Amino acid sequence: MKEIDYSHGEKITIVCIFGNILLSFLKLMAGIYGGSKAMIADALHSASDIVATTVVLIGIKIAGKPVDRQHPYGHGKVEPIAASFVGITLVAAAIMIVKGIVDSIITHSFATPTFLALAAAVLSIAVKEAMYRITYAAGKRINSQSIMADSLHHRSDAFSSIGTFFGILGSIIGKWLNIHFLEYLDPIAGAVVACLIFKVAYDILKNSIRSLMDASPDDEKIMHIREAASSINGVISILRIKGRYVGQHLFVDMEIEVNPYISVEAGHSIAVQAKEKVMEAVGDVYEVLVHVEPEQTAG
Repeated sequence: MKEIDYSHGEKITIVCIFGNILLSFLKLMAGIYGGSKAMIADALHSASDIVATTVVLIGIKIAGKPVDRQHPYGHGKVEPIAASFVGITLVAAAIMIVKGIVDSIITHSFATPTFLALAAAVLSIAVKEAMYRITYAAGKRINSQSIMADSLHHRSDAFSSIGTFFGILGSIIGKWLNIHFLEYLDPIAGAVVACLIFKVAYDILKNSIRSLMDASPDDEKIMHIREAASSINGVISILRIKGRYVGQHLFVDMEIEVNPYISVEAGHSIAVQAKEKVMEAVGDVYEVLVHVEPEQTAG
């Protein structure tokens, strides 16, 4: 089995937690003192990142544990569970944002934002995009579903800050030019942010639920596995290939046909070579179980 080094992902995740704590505080203060409903909503979104990223950190620590008697397939299932929590947290954050915005529009209880809120939006865009790029690279490196889901959380926060920026800017311009409908752009931007958050949450939950249901790899990956095993001298044909994901790990079960007149030792050698070739050729394959069958000849 391939062993995955989670230490790099853990370090990146810890840095992001502290970064989100600081950023959430700065955005909340800028939203309150800068008079921006959209920025306060954005701060709540960043605060949800703290909870979600903490869960991801716990998840990858558990996923990094070696196999044991109670968990012969490892602890990889915790990855999609952690990713699901990230998605649920995003949904909760979006609902809170929408509720606050609807209330403020109905009661007209919002003021024109200041440049303090605008500056906070620019800072948030830069920081969250950097977090997205660093976290996604770390998740891709170790093929961690929860870390990559968390990176999308950062990207959604960057997008929300872009919407916040234009909403705040539009409200300021509306106040300057005495165009009243533009003053609504700040709370409307918050509503757009919520829609983006819902979309990201949907994508995360869809992928994590798929993993929890032991979904099979796609046809292209099955084809690559078949091609890799078929390239081994002595493999006459591939009778069956099945695969399932346990977290980010792909377990493959395969039946190959060999010459019925070779020795058991020779058949075992072919199976070992087929396994090694598949694990070498397909990056996320964690284990391969090869069943050797004698070729069925006519008559």
